[in-house]
Amino acid sequence: MAAINTTTQIENNYDRFITELTALTRKYGVAIQSVGGVYLADERGEFDKVTYNADITSGDLYPNFPGN
Repeated sequence: MAAINTTTQIENNYDRFITELTALTRKYGVAIQSVGGVYLADERGEFDKVTYNADITSGDLYPNFPGN
């Protein structure tokens, strides 16, 4: 059974994600604008198999959650 993340763990993971996303933006010249489009995992490993559909012509980026 997966461990449940605490609010503090989720906040720390989010902060680390933003730090790495900032570095990726600077490295590749791609910035993401998202309003209300953030999903947070409640359990460790919950997003292990997530992939993304990205349509460069529309600028849309959608996560694929296997099994949903």
